[in-house]
This record gives sequence, C-alpha cells and structure tokens, in this order.
Amino acid sequence: MERINILIAGVGGQGIITMGKMIGNAAVNAGVKVLVAETHGLSQRGGSVQVHVRIGDVMAPLIERGSADYIVGLEASEALRNLSYASKDTIFIINNQTVKPVLPKVSAPDIDAVLDKLHGFRHYLIDGERIAIEAGNPKGSNAVLIGFMLGLGFFKIVDTLAFEKAMITDKNLKCLHAGYEEAVKINDGEGSQRTLTH
Repeated sequence: MERINILIAGVGGQGIITMGKMIGNAAVNAGVKVLVAETHGLSQRGGSVQVHVRIGDVMAPLIERGSADYIVGLEASEALRNLSYASKDTIFIINNQTVKPVLPKVSAPDIDAVLDKLHGFRHYLIDGERIAIEAGNPKGSNAVLIGFMLGLGFFKIVDTLAFEKAMITDKNLKCLHAGYEEAVKINDGEGSQRTLTH
C-alpha cells in the first residue's frame, strides 16, 4: 500500500492538533492504517506545534528527516523550521499567515521572505483565514487546508467521503468544501477535479 507522510507545523491556538486528528479520523473512516504523533512545547503561549501524520504502510509514528511528502504550515515561518524533513520532492502547503513571536522586540516574519526560502520546492500559498471566514468559521483554516490538499489529489488512498465524516462540525465541513473549491480553481491538470458530496 502507498504511504503518505504529512508534517503539520504552526503555533499554539491554530488548531494544528485538531487538524492532525481530522486527517487521522478520515484515514480510519476509510479503513486505512494511520499513525499520528504530536510534539509541542508552550503551545498555549503561541509556541511551536508539530504533528506527524503517517498514512498507509507505516510502522513508526514519526516521520524521518528528509522523507515528508507534504509539509503544511498553518503559520508560514513554522514551515521553514521543519525544512530538515523535506526532500526535493516535498510539497509545501503554506497558510498566508504569520504570527509575531512571543519574545519581545522580535518582529513578525515576512511571508515573501518565507516563500523566497522555499524557492526550488513545489509550494502553494493559500489564504486559509479569509476562506474560513467566508465559509462562516473564522477558526476553520485547518479544515480549509485539508480541503485544499484533497482538491489537489494529495490523499489518494483516503476517499473524500471519509474526510467529510471526519470534520467534527458542520462549520468545519463547509470549510473543507471551501478549501476544495479553492484547489479546483488552480487545478490545471494536477489532480482530478471531483465534486465533493454535500
């Protein structure tokens, strides 16, 4: 069976752990093996949070460095902190949001600087917060990014219905749909343009 290694990175309060659980639950719904591991420090104070999601033919919960298929940055600069997990084939999904560090006199990272450092990697920038707000759930950017990845065909061994069942709330489901539709807009043959059930 194919395997998928997803590293999700962000800061406390963004729903990183919930995002990992939703992807994990979708895999369970589809009858596919999944392992999810969390590493986080002062997450409630805006500290870094990292979730490893491994789907398919996997034996250990942590992704080896240099072997992530996807790195998802719910906070843009946190994706850069995890570059050691990337290979030349890793795809980055970056939420268009930067968060000012909790340390005094430290400025907020610049999104353009983040993207410059990802030059050479295939990457997508998505305005998760805006899409989530328009979908009626300001805290649903995590579900938006899942839908975006689904719309680009990145979850080949987990079907769309399994994701819909894993969304916990109707608001998250709307965000999933909105993220999916955003992917379809830019999907120029990279994945199948399926229609999610409603």
